[in-house]
This record gives sequence, C-alpha cells and structure tokens, in this order.
Amino acid sequence: MRKQLSIIALFIASVTAATGSFAAEVSLVPEKVPAVVADRQDAQIPNRVHLAGMIGTRIDNNVIQRLLVVDTDGLLAGFRHRPGAQAWCGEHAGKWLHAATLAWVYSGNAELRAKLDHVASELVKCQLDDGYLGTYVPKDYWTSWDVWVHKYNLIGLITYVRYTGNRAPLAACCKMGDLLCKTFGNEPGKRDIIKAGEHVGMAPTSVLEPMVWLYRLTGEEKYGDFCKYVLCAWEQTTGPHIVSRLLDGKGVNQVGNGKAYEMLSCINGLLEWYRSTGNPEYLQAAVNAWEDILAKRLYLTGTASAGEHFHGDYELVNKGNVGETCVTVTWLQLNAHLLRLTGQARYAEQLERVVYNQLCGAQKPDGKAWGYYVEMEGKKPYGTATNCCLSSGPRGMALIPTFAVTTDAEGAVVNLYDAGEARLRLRDGTAVTLHMETTYPAKGKITIAVDLAQAHEFALKLRIPKWCAKPSVQVNGESVHAKAGSDDYAVIKRNWAKGDKIVLNLVLEPRVVIGDHGNQGKVAILYGPLVLAADEALLGGKLKDLKAVAVTSADLAALAITPEPAPAKFKSWAGAQAFRLKVVARTASPAGAAGSPLSIRLIPFASAGATGASYEVWLPLLAP
Repeated sequence: MRKQLSIIALFIASVTAATGSFAAEVSLVPEKVPAVVADRQDAQIPNRVHLAGMIGTRIDNNVIQRLLVVDTDGLLAGFRHRPGAQAWCGEHAGKWLHAATLAWVYSGNAELRAKLDHVASELVKCQLDDGYLGTYVPKDYWTSWDVWVHKYNLIGLITYVRYTGNRAPLAACCKMGDLLCKTFGNEPGKRDIIKAGEHVGMAPTSVLEPMVWLYRLTGEEKYGDFCKYVLCAWEQTTGPHIVSRLLDGKGVNQVGNGKAYEMLSCINGLLEWYRSTGNPEYLQAAVNAWEDILAKRLYLTGTASAGEHFHGDYELVNKGNVGETCVTVTWLQLNAHLLRLTGQARYAEQLERVVYNQLCGAQKPDGKAWGYYVEMEGKKPYGTATNCCLSSGPRGMALIPTFAVTTDAEGAVVNLYDAGEARLRLRDGTAVTLHMETTYPAKGKITIAVDLAQAHEFALKLRIPKWCAKPSVQVNGESVHAKAGSDDYAVIKRNWAKGDKIVLNLVLEPRVVIGDHGNQGKVAILYGPLVLAADEALLGGKLKDLKAVAVTSADLAALAITPEPAPAKFKSWAGAQAFRLKVVARTASPAGAAGSPLSIRLIPFASAGATGASYEVWLPLLAP
C-alpha cells in the first residue's frame, strides 16, 4: 500500500506541474426540466477522474499542447468580420469552448480558464440584435452551414455556462434559440430547416442536440416544440428519414445520403430527446444504427466512413479518406450516450476500442497536431491548422474522464483501465476514492485501492473485456468470482472499508484476425485492446518498405509475437511497447532471398506513423 500511495502522490505532483492544479469542486448549473429517462450510469464531472497512464498522458497533452495554444483570435475572426473566410469557419469557436471547458474542469488550468472567459465573452459580443450569431452576411443567412454554426455556438456556450456557473452567455443562447424558433417551422412564413443546409438536411437538423439542452436548462416550452419540429422535418418527403428508416431495419448507408458525421450528430441529439420524452422508439432507432455500424461498417480501430460516408455492407477500404476524425468522435459520443442510458458494457467495450486505437491514432502523440483522415494504411496527415476534424479530436479526448470511471445505482463502475484516481460520490451521497495502479495496456495487472471515511456497502463493477479469456480478481488477497454477468461486468458487492485492495488480472495475449471481404488474404494483429500496425520506421536493417514483408501463417506460435519496450522515438508514455513478429521476405532483396525468415517490430496503431513513416494494419498472408 505504501508503494501504491507513493505512486499516486507522484502522479498528483506530475499533473499539478503540467496542468496547474486539480480543479476545485464544480457543481453543474441545474436544469429546470428533469430528464424523463434517468441514466443508468452517470456522466462524471471531469475533475473527479484523473488518469496518468497511456490515456492520461494523451489527455494532458491535449490540454497543454493543443487547447492552450489554439489562436483564439482566429476562432473569432469570422464573427468579427463577416463573412467568414470559409463556409463553416464558425464551428470552431463552439467546438473549442466545449473541449476547453471540459479540459479546464479536468485540469484546473488557470490560463485555460482565462482563455475560456475571453472567448465566451468575445463571441457573445458578436451577436446581432435579432440573435444571429453566424458568420454569413444577410443575403446568405440560413444557407449551407449557417444553422450548423449556431449549433456549435450553443454546444460551446451552454457547456461553458453549466460548468463555470457564469450565466452571462445564457442570454445569448436564448436569443439564438429564439431566432431559430422564429425562423424555422411548419407555420406559414417560416423556413423549412431541411433546405437550410447540407446532406439532406442532416447538418442543420443536428442542432437538435443543443436545443434539447437549452430546453432542459431554461424550461422554455418553445425550445421543446422546436425539437419536436426537427423530428417531424426528418420524416417529411425531402427529409433524411432518420428514425423511420432505422426502425425499419435499414442500414445507416440508407439513411439520408449516408453522410456519417452529420447523421451521428443527429442520432446523438435523438438520444438527448429520448431522455426528455421517454419514447422507446428513439432509443431503439439509435441502437439499430449502432448495431448496423458495429456489424458491417466499423473498422478494426473503432472508426467508420470512407470519403466521409457510410457505404455498402462490409465495404471497408483501407485507403482513401478513411476514418474521418469527426466521425470517430461522434461515434465515441454515441457509445457514451448508450452506455449511460443502458448500463451495458458492450458500449464501454467500443469506447475502449476507439479511445486506445483510432482516437489516440488521430492525435499526434505529443498532442500538438491531429489527423483529418486516419487510414488503415498510408501516412498520418498530422496538422495544426483549424479544420473540422482538428477541432473535433480534442473534444473526444476531453470527454474520456466523463465515462472512464463512474457510478450507477449500485455503486461504482470501472469502464477504462488507466493509472490514476477517481474521486466519486455514490448516489447515496457516500464519497469514495478509487486509486488505480497499472501500466495497462502494457501489462494486465490493475490494482485498485478503496478509500472512504467509514465502511460502506456498495457494488464495485469491473468491466471484463470480451477479448480477455482468463480474467481473475482478488480482494485483499483472496480470489473472488470474476465471471462477467449479462451486462459484461464482474460485480463485487461487499462492505468496503478504507484500504481494501482489488487486484484484477486481464491476461494480455496477441490475437490474429483473418481478413475477409476487402481484406481477404491479409491478417491483422491485436494485443489486448490494442490494434497493432507495421511501421516503416521500425523495419530497420536492409528492409526498405512494408511491401517487402509478409506473414506465412495465422498461427500464433509461428508468428512468435513478443512485446518489448518501444524504441525512444516511439516512447509516447512510460509503458510504451513494440511487438516483435516473425515474417518472411516477399521477394529477393538485400535483406535476403524470397521466403527467407525475417523479424520486424509492430507498434500500436495509436503511435504508428508518428515519425512520418508509412504504416499498415493489414499484413499480406502468403498462401502456403
């Protein structure tokens, strides 16, 4: 225990040095309209969960290296000098406010808070008297991406209001909401919102999400009526038919025009409206979309889309504008919503997949840059310019502490395994802190120490990953039943006391996925939650490029996959690893004759391509 507490102390010191300090306790500004459907798992206020391992390092880098250095004048330029330089340039201020607010709550960084206050107040100053807060000139109002920009302004400002307690921008949010209500609707003289934007109206109607927030926050029925109108607009002749087609069993590629980012944004708004109405069809439509994507349209790394659209069944090309980061983040949000609403670990399983692979893979390990499209093979297009995906990625990172470790009606729930601590308040008001010591996903041992003022009975739920065939759990040195229940959690219910220690062992083993459909004749290698990739920077010796190697067997023994410490240039966190793999030369080369045995190292997809070299997830499998 003494060693563990010293590790936690070092962790706290490192976070204090990097991000300023732990934030003071934050109380959300309450909503006036309570949700009809209560969440089964709670969304945590970000400062209650601090992570320090692989994921925690990425979150810290997101705060310091990205959100703090964004040019805030650039965020505001399109509002200060209309028209903006680019059609949807106005979305970036709201996206930044959303991510930076959550990141400030998590880190307590005073400099970030000062920037937040500045951007929120300056953005509001740009609002016109009628409530308009877009980047267009009057002749172009409500075309293309105008409603979309108002959506992100609402998302950013409402998040800022709720977490900071500064209600001043709420008046601007209401003026935006009022303007939308006056402008769009079925009544004579109002516009059709489907015609006010792109992708069969899915772009403008994705404003549903923050309009539900505004309705619940203010209690104004007109905002609720607007939400009802949006759902009606979806089902009109020219609409995308989001709910009806999903309930009819149609794939997401048959909804609207299949545009993934906008559609997922709409479905996330639908789930917020489900919370407010309790209509089970809304939840079912979202679950149907999730099941269709998971079964037929999801990449191994946890992203979707090629050319920004959903395509035909199992049509998952490896190159060509694959894995838009905006889609990655909205898919993460969809899983987070469904996890909260249902309490089913299958959604947390997908959160682990997307966080450890595609989301981290889209972020440059040092946090300074992001990729727009992050393909299964090629080079990662890291950049620092302001575009839609480079504004979305930081939002995904900032959301992780809201679901990594949380609470439900029975007690505490651990969804992601990373070193750090979670300072939780159970639903009965009991304060419980969980100290987590682990180098996961480098090692499968996770030690969780319980800290609370006095003994208290509650359930601790540990997510048992589907990929782990041999989990084991000990409490205070004694083995306990670790088999996952119907919700895929191992539940340990007992009278917990200060100092109780849980040791969860998740056996990390390599796995081979044999390609099908477009990946026939190829294999991919996984290790625990990680998707691995070959990286030309790790070939070494006389090998020149990835085309020179192949595997001859899908048998694990023949591949002899062995983890080892990552080389210095890939040391993105303390436990970073590479994985030795036996391959053969595809053709004669300076490295040897065709078919001669070779050894290369794979790297987690999260770090693949970090040096600018080419990488690939799927390796050719030579026929025997």
